[in-house]
Amino acid sequence: MFHLNKNFFFLLAILCFVFFSCNQQKADIDPVAALYSNTQVIGDIVYKTIGNKKLALDAYVPAIRLGGPVSWVRYTDTLKPALLFLHGGGWTSGSKVSRSLFVMPFVQAGYIVVTSDYRHLPEASLPEIISDTRAAIRWIYLNSDKYKIDTNRIFVSGESAGGHLALMDGALSESDLFPPDSTPLNRKLKVAGVINWFGVADLVHASETWDQTYKNIVAGKDSLDPIPLFKKCSPVTYINKNTVPILTIHGSEDKAANYDQAILLNKLLDSLGTKHTFWTIQGKKHGDFSPIEMTEATQQIWKFIHSIQ
Repeated sequence: MFHLNKNFFFLLAILCFVFFSCNQQKADIDPVAALYSNTQVIGDIVYKTIGNKKLALDAYVPAIRLGGPVSWVRYTDTLKPALLFLHGGGWTSGSKVSRSLFVMPFVQAGYIVVTSDYRHLPEASLPEIISDTRAAIRWIYLNSDKYKIDTNRIFVSGESAGGHLALMDGALSESDLFPPDSTPLNRKLKVAGVINWFGVADLVHASETWDQTYKNIVAGKDSLDPIPLFKKCSPVTYINKNTVPILTIHGSEDKAANYDQAILLNKLLDSLGTKHTFWTIQGKKHGDFSPIEMTEATQQIWKFIHSIQ
């Protein structure tokens, strides 16, 4: 009898060890390392051509790696939310890969994430740049069947100049203004919400602090009287009570995209009754956020998204 009990307890100990080891292994999965296992990055997809210039985007797509020569990956079949992220750089510089770390929380959460290039000043006018970003949204719609994108959950985000462009895309969701190109649209380019990282909302007001050289670059051919152009390209011109929900994240000491812009936008959204969230990072300037501040801001993003779904 003792012999049987001894074997029984020995077997039980082994099973407990295996059980707890497996659970510990699952708990210790590195979420950053795991991105390779469940995501396929498709780079440099041309989404718009203007003359000889091709505009490209990168897509981060949830996928299962098969490891075989016939098929290396399989895209998952469930409908997924999408995020378009637009880089900053004062509308004059930057690239789709330069701000890619902003989107990693969304990649990890199983979103289809798109980062896109757009033309820069002075090569293109500000209205043309806005049209480029709307073409990127159109690409998401056109490829929604291929990648199983839930078109009711397309979000647009960006930082600095990209935040301004994201605000424009959200405000123009139901509008035919700033068409992507000469191809007739067969649908509205509606998004579900905007995540605005310290972007300007009123270019007329913002331009009051710009030096004349930069103001002329932004205004382009309208530099002698830039106000009409600045109004045309300002999100506040189009925002109304039906505008999609907006989350704004802004440093209280920001001078590059002045914190006053966030306050101005918040007051407008309050007055209209538009659903929005305003998250101030106290004592910080233009994107100089610490790891804990980025973590807290990302938590605000998830709260914002969950509140509107």
